[in-house]
Amino acid sequence: MNADAKKHPAAFGWFGVLAVAVFSIVWLACYSADASWVWGENSISDFGISDTDAASFFKYGCAIAGVLLATFGIGEIVNSKQTGYVFSGVMTVLTGICLLVVGFVTLDYNENLHDFFAILAAVFAAVTVISWAAQSWKCGREIPAGVSVILFCAVLACMFAYNLEKFEVIALVLALIWYGLYSASTIAYNMKE
Repeated sequence: MNADAKKHPAAFGWFGVLAVAVFSIVWLACYSADASWVWGENSISDFGISDTDAASFFKYGCAIAGVLLATFGIGEIVNSKQTGYVFSGVMTVLTGICLLVVGFVTLDYNENLHDFFAILAAVFAAVTVISWAAQSWKCGREIPAGVSVILFCAVLACMFAYNLEKFEVIALVLALIWYGLYSASTIAYNMKE
């Protein structure tokens, strides 16, 4: 696998794009299926315990998006030469694994375990942003690094400005934008080579 993976490093970026697309579509499907979900009052994880189809959408959507994200991270590990990019790939794999667990360990199954993996996914995602931005800056890619820092700071500001339920939605939207940037950057950077 390693030899084949190195022939097509840009292809791994598409796994990241797909992860963002799948999670976004699943989120919209959950929202459409469960009219009782209210932004600012419910957490996204509440879809996993819905008595509508949203519960299945959430479970399998998190699993699929998690696997796609982890696959993207594996591509970063295998194809990157710089330490910061390899480390961000490792953190992306761990984020994907946590997302998969969050989908199947729902709030009604084990709330503490669910919350632990949700928080762990957020921490791994934050470390991914920091390490990727630092390595991008070091490699002379100031614009992607700067956008990453701005999005990271926006998430931090929202953490102090809003309650948990509102913050979670805003942070997730900004994380999806950032993972889209990360994936697109991987594709663009590797297609030039």
